[in-house]
Amino acid sequence: MISNLTEHSQHRENLNSGILIAQGLKAKSQNYKRLLTVVLQWTGGQPFLTQQLCKLLVESEELPPIGEEAEWVENLVRSHFIENWETLPETEHLRTLRDRILRRKPRSAKLLQLYKQILRNESLPTNDSSEQKELMLSGLVVKRAGILRVHNRIYECVFNETWVENALKGLQSELEPTESEFLKALAELERKLLVSQVEILSKADNESEEQGSAQALYEVLRDVTAKVGKLLGADRATIFLLNDEKTELWSLVAENEEGEFLDIQVRVGEGIAGQVARTKKVIHIPNHVYEDPRSALVQEYDKKYNYRTENILALPILDENREVVAVVQLLNKLQPAGDAQDDNHPTVTQQGFTKLDLERLAKCVVPIRRILESCQSCYKATKKLRAAAALAEATRSLDQINLDTKAILQRVMNTAKKLMNADRSTLWLVDHDQGDLWTELPGKGELRCALGVGFVGQVAQSCEPMIIPFDLYENPNAGNAKKIDEQTRYRTCSLLCMPVVSPDGELLGVTQLVNKRKPGDHPEYNKDEWPNVPDYFKASFDKNDRQSMQVFNERVGVVLQFVKTHETLKQLAQIEPKEAIYNALAVLSNSVANQSDEALYNALYYLLSFINLSISKLLEAEHATTFLLDADETGFWSLVTEEEGSSATEIRISASQGIASKIVASKSIKASSQPNKFNDVLIHIGINPANLHSLHNVLLFPVVNQRGNLIGIIRTFNKLNSSSEPEAVPTERIDPRGFTPADADKLRQRTESILPILQAFQSFHRQILTIQEQRKAIDPLYQAISFVSQSSGNPEELIQKVMQAAKKLTNADRSSLWLVDYQSNELWTTILQADGSWVETRVPMGEGFVGMVAQTGHPVNIPFDLYNHPDSEVARKTDEKTHYRTCSLLCMPVLGSDGELLAVTQLVNKRKQGDFGEYDSADWPNVPDYFKASFEEKDQRDMEIFNNQVGVIIPGLF
Repeated sequence: MISNLTEHSQHRENLNSGILIAQGLKAKSQNYKRLLTVVLQWTGGQPFLTQQLCKLLVESEELPPIGEEAEWVENLVRSHFIENWETLPETEHLRTLRDRILRRKPRSAKLLQLYKQILRNESLPTNDSSEQKELMLSGLVVKRAGILRVHNRIYECVFNETWVENALKGLQSELEPTESEFLKALAELERKLLVSQVEILSKADNESEEQGSAQALYEVLRDVTAKVGKLLGADRATIFLLNDEKTELWSLVAENEEGEFLDIQVRVGEGIAGQVARTKKVIHIPNHVYEDPRSALVQEYDKKYNYRTENILALPILDENREVVAVVQLLNKLQPAGDAQDDNHPTVTQQGFTKLDLERLAKCVVPIRRILESCQSCYKATKKLRAAAALAEATRSLDQINLDTKAILQRVMNTAKKLMNADRSTLWLVDHDQGDLWTELPGKGELRCALGVGFVGQVAQSCEPMIIPFDLYENPNAGNAKKIDEQTRYRTCSLLCMPVVSPDGELLGVTQLVNKRKPGDHPEYNKDEWPNVPDYFKASFDKNDRQSMQVFNERVGVVLQFVKTHETLKQLAQIEPKEAIYNALAVLSNSVANQSDEALYNALYYLLSFINLSISKLLEAEHATTFLLDADETGFWSLVTEEEGSSATEIRISASQGIASKIVASKSIKASSQPNKFNDVLIHIGINPANLHSLHNVLLFPVVNQRGNLIGIIRTFNKLNSSSEPEAVPTERIDPRGFTPADADKLRQRTESILPILQAFQSFHRQILTIQEQRKAIDPLYQAISFVSQSSGNPEELIQKVMQAAKKLTNADRSSLWLVDYQSNELWTTILQADGSWVETRVPMGEGFVGMVAQTGHPVNIPFDLYNHPDSEVARKTDEKTHYRTCSLLCMPVLGSDGELLAVTQLVNKRKQGDFGEYDSADWPNVPDYFKASFEEKDQRDMEIFNNQVGVIIPGLF
């Protein structure tokens, strides 16, 4: 299915492209207009070539010499487009054009002969011949002033007379293939597919090579399709494969004008191919296709791709159980070479495909089916890998959400929409106070939905997922959706609603995904077309989408629960002094991509350093530091950076020792011209030891509030001489008198203005500490998931991170992550040795508790004392060898987004809360008191959610 631009649309696209190109070239050369002129001289304004050449010029490491732009561009064109064009990746467009000209052997010779005349500048006026039309539609030639010309210089250099002569010789040497040759070619294709499957799958989970994996699979399907079409003399051939749900046919064998591969989908029962899949019967329309009532979709595609279907043959490919694997669709049976009366008559036969065509195809069904089944399997695997990669990216993106409900709404909606390729998405949150659901949409404000009303309300009420395939209007409960669509002029076609629950099982919200979109670059829905359904909305969410969203929603539930607690803490941490200043700090911290401790401290540091700099300028001091009294009034804190650009760190001093304690007691000012003689923490903390000798004088000023209470100490070093030059030697810039009472008066006069700012800093710092303390108790599950998500992609590192996170999450004494090796039917893990090396350990499937979980897919939770369990014999023997005492156990499966077993997590010995030491093997077989505990239901529930996130990460490592 090839779409060609008309002359008018090409002209319009050229204008748009020219604007973009000019912008890109401005940065390359001051003579960019000359560059643009030369580019268009080579490309003739062909959009794709113009964009490619422009990109090449901009990305070139060399700059075009002024006045030599034409030569510079020519060298790049010849090296990157003309020379070796049949192998260079960037010249795929040229190979596509070549394939279009040569795809129909009997007709290709006529096209080449005509093109040779045009190439020789023979003045050929345009007429209505099919060859002229076909050459113009291909884009190789264009009509200028009523005369046919080669579209551009690049085409003229690539498809020159030498190439034409060689192509004609190749065509003349090819004969119509025999069935034996066809079967031989299919066997070679099958071998090619088996060899290339590894390459296809290796590219599938790499975002930068995703198009490459599609192309590798496309090449195999295209070859099979082309050979089937050639065997039966069809003008066009398409092979559709059936999806897992047996609801849709898909094909990768179509291209658009830019040479991209399109994933075409057709519902079973829809169109000719869909009806063949449903009935498992051949459909042959020998002529007058448009008069057949089944041809509505054919006519739609013909109009879209500027084609005319005269006859059609579609037949099912069935497996041994007579289930549909694929549908082969052939369009327009061509007359044999040489049978056409003249150039002005079509070469499509009037009687259509014959009984002999069916018989020939029937003899080849088995090898075709084997290839298609392999393609289907490979396609499923690539989709699975891409889905896993997309899910991993989606869940990672949730780690970057600000701790703000509205920010979460927007991020979750955008991420879910991208993950599921949905047209619209909404996250509805539960409002327990009002007993309904609410959300906020850009431009529409807050919306509410009652429980039990509509699809979203029903999911919230039942806590069960809901999938409604295309067309949703056929659903008996679609009345409400139809009414809303009529009001909004939108067309709802498919739906996926999933509950979002907390780790404790509490309903937090519902994700609503509307209208699964077909793959491809489709426009936004146009309200003016309502209630018509655009083709790209004729798709459905499937079980894989539901599984991916279930894992995604579990992560959303963890984040929402964490934020819910965080917002409660913020309400408890409200402050009184100068809330506007405090809120400014909060806004600054919220502008950071994630509210980590580092981000919060940095936000506070930058404002605190501004105050320090202001004080330095006020007193003409070389350096100033502000120490603030902490909440319990036992110490002072401040923030510093080790070097410019690094993160802020906290420094602290005791309020009950040294000079600080004297200032606390007397609230008096301290000054000295020999600070380096004092061995006091208030003097040297935060100062590089190598710079202590350069401290010449110091002022310690207590900051006291209106009630006479000390809230901080300002420390300034090195009073500068205002008359000294900035470039003078440092020692000459120091004022020998040091700080004076006048300096203290300046600070005293400004205490009233800086006091509320410092108090706001105190409150903000107090909240940071509150959040730090509460995070440890609020949600260890959130921490565990975030910790594992930061894995670098190294398997050994992942194993260690999972083990550490799982241990901390459940307070277990030991933990292991066992990965599945299906080839050897074993589980394996690596154990870090004392010397830093890794030792691999393996366990057969079904052996021990870990093997049992892997074999059954069900968790095992054995409480204290495990030795009382009837299957504890292996554990006892292992303990006897290692002198370790196993008392309780929790083994949980790790599943992929599609339900496949990937690994097993093993947690040993739940520890009682408290600061207990490590187990001493010398005490074996006695049981320490802190091992007399069991894993609880919450541990199992947390580990289930945790393992789901591990299951998202594992596929990307192997």
